[in-house]
Amino acid sequence: MEMKRAEIMNDIKKVQVISANITKGGVGKTTIIYNGAYFLTMLKLKKVLIADFDFQMNLTNRFIPVSQRKDLIKPENGVLNFFKNDTIPEPILVDNNLWLIPGNPKLEELLDDVKNGKQRNYLLQWYYSNMEKLSEQYDYILFDTHNDHNMITDNILAVSDKVIAIADVDGDSMSMLADEVNHINKLKKLIVNPITGESFVNTKVVKIGNKIIADAAKNPDTSTANVDHRNFVKAFNQMMEVDDSFLGYFWERGPLAKAKTENKSMFHLKNDARYNKKNNIEFYQKSEELFEKIFSS
Repeated sequence: MEMKRAEIMNDIKKVQVISANITKGGVGKTTIIYNGAYFLTMLKLKKVLIADFDFQMNLTNRFIPVSQRKDLIKPENGVLNFFKNDTIPEPILVDNNLWLIPGNPKLEELLDDVKNGKQRNYLLQWYYSNMEKLSEQYDYILFDTHNDHNMITDNILAVSDKVIAIADVDGDSMSMLADEVNHINKLKKLIVNPITGESFVNTKVVKIGNKIIADAAKNPDTSTANVDHRNFVKAFNQMMEVDDSFLGYFWERGPLAKAKTENKSMFHLKNDARYNKKNNIEFYQKSEELFEKIFSS
């Protein structure tokens, strides 16, 4: 008899699958996945697999510079293996308890094949075929996606337990959060068991803000910060009061920018005397609190 997704996992520890997606570039999606991975490995001592499905390969570049790709990334490591019959990628150990399935610049070229039915549900097949093994090897799987809803991205959203939808201070950002929820609801109706009619998609959307000026975040009514940031914080706070899927927002702060340029996480910089000054302590504290909500809610 066919089983529901939840029933399949009743008897084994379930790896948590979390992705970040929004149909807008530049909101910090890759930065949040990258730092979230280190929050889990460094602070929570978890085993984490990350996979880069963004066509720009920014997550891969954080671990493996472009100049070293040919030496460090073998054909069997990358995401293209999902499209090959009877093969799955072999992740690269990139840090303590952290493994990477690197992206590939040719990924975008496969979109037409996926749309036309070739490996249309490849990630669902991989996930269900390897669910027990994945749950034994990892505590979390984190996916970085392209900033759209193409067929590849839809596969990722379908297997995710949770999707992190990210908004910045742009005027249409809040509506994009609603669009992400609507899209997930459509996938729940589209990706179903053909025998039972039950959905394979059991994805929860959590919403966060990013790149918010710290003073606006702390004092939205009295701050002299940019009005767009103050208005965003007020609107987001109102939503948090009535909708528990709105979790909070990351501050715009120097350590995040430095973490990107130095290819280190904010949690590495927290232990660096140059970046753990008094004015950054609250930033680290608030960031850790928000990551705690993201991975536990």
